[in-house]
Amino acid sequence: MDTFSLTDIKKKNLSDIYHYIYKNPGCSKQTIAYALAVSLPTVSQHLATLMNEKLIEKSGQLTSSVGRRAMAYQIIPTARIAIGIEILSRNIYVTALNLYGKKEAKEKFELNFEPNQIYFDKLQKTVKNFLKKYKYEENQILGIGLGMQGLTSPDGSQMTYGKVLDCTGLSIQMFADYFSVPCKFIHDAECASNSELWENPEIKDAIYLSLGQHLGGALIINGEFQNGLTGKSGTFEHMTLIPDGMECYCGKQGCAECYCSGNYLLEPEMELDEFFAKKEQGDSACQKKWENYLSYLSMLINNLHMVIESTVILGGNITPYFTEQDVLKIKQNVLERSTFKDDTSYIIQGKCRNDAVSIGAALPFIKEFLKEIAVKI
Repeated sequence: MDTFSLTDIKKKNLSDIYHYIYKNPGCSKQTIAYALAVSLPTVSQHLATLMNEKLIEKSGQLTSSVGRRAMAYQIIPTARIAIGIEILSRNIYVTALNLYGKKEAKEKFELNFEPNQIYFDKLQKTVKNFLKKYKYEENQILGIGLGMQGLTSPDGSQMTYGKVLDCTGLSIQMFADYFSVPCKFIHDAECASNSELWENPEIKDAIYLSLGQHLGGALIINGEFQNGLTGKSGTFEHMTLIPDGMECYCGKQGCAECYCSGNYLLEPEMELDEFFAKKEQGDSACQKKWENYLSYLSMLINNLHMVIESTVILGGNITPYFTEQDVLKIKQNVLERSTFKDDTSYIIQGKCRNDAVSIGAALPFIKEFLKEIAVKI
């Protein structure tokens, strides 16, 4: 039988009270005590602690037709901030999230990636200027996540496979040594799936496809991202889609990356906006490429659904360009290929369409803070 010390009980009560206010802003002391079945003196004690830590604040008084009006409480969303950075070859996106996972600030900076100390010197200066501009103190920051195009070690300290940016073996210490807060690398597909799960908490099992310049993926089971034994779970981009097909950046041939990424659609130096503008203007080459792209993507979706029968979420920078007809075409293609003639309603578009990587790079720090609130203070 488990036993709990007085300290354990106090920590649990404090955590429960904070979470109740978090989910029910504008609640009163009496409401908290009733909902959590704890005494008013206990609630008062923990409210005082949370007020002293500047994690909650009074938000006025509740209306009442009789007696003294009760004081209302709410959390201070900006009491703690998490920073997420999307690292790309030619620029970065820096996003600041509050404790509700909402964007407080976001900026894009031009910065050509190089896997060396010179680059990380520039990156840390950029981040520190960002913090200064928005008046964030370093002791207010929960952590800084770097969304990377590649696989990372389980603790986020090293890039274990970084062919896209040529950064295999890179250590987070090149960046983290400049800060007193936790810093970690996070696979960009994991970042995007973090954002999606935050917006769709009801989803427990899913396959997430990040459709951008490069293809990425994530496997989600019981609401958690699955890394696998060595961090390779969800690397759908390197499944063989076309035997002996086009050469992938990984050195193999026929990978899904070659057919289901933005690079399949784009000519050198072309941006997605330009491709889709030309397609809408009737460019036959673009229209044909798009038709082929939807066909290859449907093939990949069907293959994945045969392995794990769950929701398939289409996210990434390409999905905002999907029309209703495009999504219908994908579902029709999947249905034609499927052995079992399934209901294709399991294919859905993601909710988090903008800044999914930078947001998802920050969210783990917020989730950890909310989970460990009684320890953090």
